[in-house]
Amino acid sequence: MEEKKAQAWAFDLMVALAIFMAAIILFFFFSVNYKAEGEDILNSMQYDGNAAADTLLSAGYPENWDSANVIIPGLLTNKKINQTKLDSFYSISSSNYGKAKSLLNTNYNFCLNFSEPITITGNPNPISCIGSLDANSENLIVVSRFTFYKDKPVLLKLYIWN
Repeated sequence: MEEKKAQAWAFDLMVALAIFMAAIILFFFFSVNYKAEGEDILNSMQYDGNAAADTLLSAGYPENWDSANVIIPGLLTNKKINQTKLDSFYSISSSNYGKAKSLLNTNYNFCLNFSEPITITGNPNPISCIGSLDANSENLIVVSRFTFYKDKPVLLKLYIWN
């Protein structure tokens, strides 16, 4: 009779060990893939942020674009922020945020600001952000570039998040 008890106990131990090993394998499999997925998202956001910042710090296309004919929304003229282009980009992002994201070729949300207050023609108060900013974002990156705005060197910051 004791031999049967020992066999049952050994079988129970083998089943418990198999379940434990399966749980350990699943844990490591999912933890490794979860980390890689998060890194992929951040790498994609970093790529989109850099591409969008490069787009904004170009002359754009056509060269003297406005909100009606813009293809590439570059903000520079003679290596300085052009107030007319900045006003037009603000108008696009305020009235049709989806179009602004599409023009920047990104699916992520964005907010553009400078180290100096941004003034928009016809708006009496300076604005803090072109785009939209959500303080409760899940993933957030910041792309910084130096440029000239109103004949002063400024730091352009482009926030990208999902």
